[in-house]
Amino acid sequence: MNFRYTIFILFLLSTQVLRAQTWNSVRAEKLYQQAVVEIKSAQQQKALKSLEEAIKLNPVHIDAQVQLARIYMAQKHYDQSIRTAQLVLRASPEYEDVYYYIIGSYLSKNRPAEALRYVEMGLARFAANKDFGIKKLNILDMLKRYQDGDSWAQVLIRRFPTDGSVRLAMAGHYEAKADWYKGNKMDNLANSYYEKALELAPKNTDLIEKMNNLVSQGGDYDARIAKANALLNSDSKSYNALFQKLSLLQESHRYAEALEVLRVILRYYPKDKKALDLNNSLRKEAAGYYQNTDTYALYQSILDQNPGDREALEKVVGIAASRGETTQALYWVDRALQRNTADRVLLRRKMDFEFQLRRYQTAADIAVKLYGSNGDKAFRSEALQMINACGNYYLQQQQADSAIVYYDRTLHLDRSNMPALQGRISALVLQNNLSSALRELDQAISYYPNDIDLQLKKAGFLAQSGKIQQAVALSEKLYASYPGNPKLKSLYLEQKLAAANACILVEEYGEAETHLRQLLLEDNDNKEALHYLSNILDLRRRYPEALLVVQQALQSYPGDREFLQKKAAILHNSAQYMAAAQVATMLRTEYPYNQKYRTMVQDAWMSAGLAFQKKGLADSAIFCFDRVLEGNRTDSLAYSNKINLLMAKGDFVYALQSVDTALQHFEYAEPFLLKKVIVLDSLGRFVEAAQYADTLSKRFDLRKHREYAALLRSKTMQHAFGLSLLNSSFSGVDDNPAPPAYRIATLYYTRRLSPKISYGAQLLFTGRQSGTGIMGEGDLTYTANKLLYWNASIGISNNVLLPKYRLAYSLYRQLGKGFEGEIGARFLEVVAIKAVSLVVGASKSFDPFLLNARIFAIKEEKDFYFAFQAGAKYELTEADLLQANFGLGTSPDDRSRLILLPELGGVMSRSVGAGYRRTINYRTSLGLNGTYTSQKIGTATFRNQYDLLLALQVKF
Repeated sequence: MNFRYTIFILFLLSTQVLRAQTWNSVRAEKLYQQAVVEIKSAQQQKALKSLEEAIKLNPVHIDAQVQLARIYMAQKHYDQSIRTAQLVLRASPEYEDVYYYIIGSYLSKNRPAEALRYVEMGLARFAANKDFGIKKLNILDMLKRYQDGDSWAQVLIRRFPTDGSVRLAMAGHYEAKADWYKGNKMDNLANSYYEKALELAPKNTDLIEKMNNLVSQGGDYDARIAKANALLNSDSKSYNALFQKLSLLQESHRYAEALEVLRVILRYYPKDKKALDLNNSLRKEAAGYYQNTDTYALYQSILDQNPGDREALEKVVGIAASRGETTQALYWVDRALQRNTADRVLLRRKMDFEFQLRRYQTAADIAVKLYGSNGDKAFRSEALQMINACGNYYLQQQQADSAIVYYDRTLHLDRSNMPALQGRISALVLQNNLSSALRELDQAISYYPNDIDLQLKKAGFLAQSGKIQQAVALSEKLYASYPGNPKLKSLYLEQKLAAANACILVEEYGEAETHLRQLLLEDNDNKEALHYLSNILDLRRRYPEALLVVQQALQSYPGDREFLQKKAAILHNSAQYMAAAQVATMLRTEYPYNQKYRTMVQDAWMSAGLAFQKKGLADSAIFCFDRVLEGNRTDSLAYSNKINLLMAKGDFVYALQSVDTALQHFEYAEPFLLKKVIVLDSLGRFVEAAQYADTLSKRFDLRKHREYAALLRSKTMQHAFGLSLLNSSFSGVDDNPAPPAYRIATLYYTRRLSPKISYGAQLLFTGRQSGTGIMGEGDLTYTANKLLYWNASIGISNNVLLPKYRLAYSLYRQLGKGFEGEIGARFLEVVAIKAVSLVVGASKSFDPFLLNARIFAIKEEKDFYFAFQAGAKYELTEADLLQANFGLGTSPDDRSRLILLPELGGVMSRSVGAGYRRTINYRTSLGLNGTYTSQKIGTATFRNQYDLLLALQVKF
């Protein structure tokens, strides 16, 4: 009879609960409809109360929560609006309007980073929402992420190419970026972005005004306050400046700063009537301003006037707690407890707040105090948790003695409390009191003899204590005794795993591997064992075995992301980067928003590229770096490596494209700007290279950049003008006087018409008592291709001293490995003698040296003889050049002796010389050469010649 009566009562109670739930839902819906009417009639406060009541009755009423979030935002209760909107998004993320409310609230709280996160969430679900796209652009500008804003603006204009609001938003973005450049005194860039903005919004008068006057004239509060501060810096007691700053702070509602300025005024001018009046009125104004804008302050003011007002106390405590200001909430509870020290409700609130503030000891003491006088089982359980939490805290701080005190308090109240028993065991372990810990564990097992977890804990404790064999023996014994018991089998398997884990912790990887393989014999698809075993094999660099284990795991768990991730990691560690990239790419494709997988793909391709680069496989390395850039367009290392490889290959056109792409993401970055200069230089585009080099040297004022810019400017100069003066003097022979000295002055001009053609002209002057010689020469150089070029020249004189005619032609061929060959011919007519020569030459360059040699076969009337010339050049620096020369015989190119050619023809002579040339700023060259020649003019007769050449050349 009693049993039937109990069933009947339970049935009635359940029916009442269902009816109450149904009735609450109906009432909540009525309140919601009432709130909708109140919203339409602009009765926001009434609607707020109706909606709050509706949600209390039915917490899952989504529409009511949406309207509540909107009203909270309208009334500037942004924290409440955010919390309410987050609840809606968790339950119904497709509710589009809620994104507006949470984004607007975060922006109103000046937290644009959080607002951007929800804009991204909104765009992920509503990609076609133009307003979200514009908000994202605006927020990126607020965060000063202008480069990201540029990229996103391009995405927006592609999606909405004709939309006016999108174009206005882009104009605003460019204006914001221009303002930033202007603020950082980069006026040229600011002007360019103002122009971009004006193209999108041509009627915007503000933009026109900004472009006309980049320097801001001030006028806002901050600027005016800054001016007042500037006056105070020169005179800190300035009466007018102090009151001016006070007025500006008051107008901008910066009352705390205004009161500080007023305090300074009263210190300097303690009897000033105006300041004394403000001392009262300003404080009232500040108090009214803050009180009228903060509900918390209103209730606090009520509580200050009436400390016993329980409702105000609950509101103040509740608001402080909801804001996360737990310390403030505890302050008000402590104030109330001073009036009523035995108030159990307040004590319980204090216990909760102390616990939240991690003051576990105070919370535990209150819990002990309340435990005995409260029969509520739920509260008693909570109180025991508080006491145990204190013990756990001390345990974490490794204060085992204090932890045991609080665990003992719990056990005094409840001898079989499992958390306290386990905590006490852990504390004993911390004290290294192993025997007592085992006794405590056995005591716990006596309370819970059928608790498999305790059995497992004992075995695990033995393993953690280093008694792995005993732990495994215990688990094996239990499993052997009850082979059909699934719990004991689980205990055995878990103990094996624990033993393996314990071995891993002490780096006993071999023994751990043994335990894991035995475990897998019983349970071949044990996920954790497969994880551990693959990790061990990977750690020990047994990569083929590790891959076999992972492959076995993937057969049991096909598509498991963790094992796929592990496979990619093992492949990467074993230098199989391409395979690792393929596995990581598969993971990234399936989980496109997982940053870890995106990073794995990037790392794998990057490592593959670096490996190919190290092996000299440029094309494969470039392919890998391109894959890196597909995943991350702002990877500077990938750009740098790719560009270096392309430059090394000589593919400067593609290298230039890559540099330009990199500079779009890293505007004016020094490394990429320098690479662009080098690539343009290599392509022969010297004008552009010089312009970029000039920008580089101005932005990064380094000597190497300035010199490179000067070098490139010199390459853009097509003209050169020069002047040289050759002085030759002679020694006498026996008693005969020395021949008269002579000087040859040469003016010359050269011009490069194109990369293939250049020409020049020379005018030579020389004189003696026999007359003045004048000779004009012209030469032409033509480059047929990278390997072949030729030079031809013709000279005509007045046949006084200098050759009447001089013709020369040489063909040059690059032979590879720094070698160059020459073959040519010469023709001279001096007085009445004609000489025809053939020349063969070769040169070899190996930085910083250049060696060359020429042999001339000369036919002069009936005579036939040879001449030989050799030279060497050594570049000390890019501006300093040393050179030396040696010769046998008189060659047709030796101008210092052409005047004496008829006399010297066929005469054996030896010459040696040296010179130095200095180039200033890659434009002006000064050279000085000296040559000594010993001429054999008889059987045993020699004459010496001394040449000194001074040369100047200027490029323009």
